[in-house]
Amino acid sequence: MEPVIRNFRTIYKPEGPGARLISLNDNPPTCTMSYSEIYPNKTSSHHSHPWEHEVYVIRGAGTLVCDRKEYPVKEGDAMFIPGNAEHYTLNNGGQGVIRRIEINPLVAAQTNAARSAVAAGGGAGLPPPPSARGTRRSRPPVIRNYRALDAQTGSRILNTKDGVPNYVMLYNGNMAPGAVSHPDGGGHSHPWEHVVYFLEGRGTLFCDGKEYMVAEGDGVLVPPNSFHQWRNTSDLPLKRVTFNPIVAEGHGG
Repeated sequence: MEPVIRNFRTIYKPEGPGARLISLNDNPPTCTMSYSEIYPNKTSSHHSHPWEHEVYVIRGAGTLVCDRKEYPVKEGDAMFIPGNAEHYTLNNGGQGVIRRIEINPLVAAQTNAARSAVAAGGGAGLPPPPSARGTRRSRPPVIRNYRALDAQTGSRILNTKDGVPNYVMLYNGNMAPGAVSHPDGGGHSHPWEHVVYFLEGRGTLFCDGKEYMVAEGDGVLVPPNSFHQWRNTSDLPLKRVTFNPIVAEGHGG
């Protein structure tokens, strides 16, 4: 199985709904990946559903409204929004368009259980209508910026200690020009997949004997059990976020 590499610019229409960089048609083992934008004074969908979201804010700032509580969010934030939370993100940060990627378990693409009160990216900054408000409250969201990573968290910007049920999020920043991952063995292989988004730079994915160009804006699915290595073949730093199923935690990225 070859990797999937898809840039948001090839599928996303400005001011349109979110677009899946990794979809069910790509046969991902664990999750799908979507790219979306929220324009100033607009919101994401107002909704609630049984599954969680993991979101990374690429650009912009605003407010996550979760179970009617407000949480500021900004560039570089990872958000874990638990299942059954009523939530939306409002772009009121005064920093232009919010750009973000979102990871959902496969069930989110397989079901129509989510009931949106406002179309993604196109709503006004209003609370959900009364019919969407319930008395049930989930656990609060987790919001962590990559700048807060330390020796205790390592590269895991969201990990199982945060209560994530399906996958962890890694921030892989500042891969220097000429650097490669896992240099001792020329790469590595494991029984789980990677779902990756490239934040900055360009480079090469070496996968099962073939080379693939990767660049900023690419969403990538690296299949399980493939022998692979990331290589920064440019003269600028390469930055990415990686999503692994929780079984990968403790085994390295």
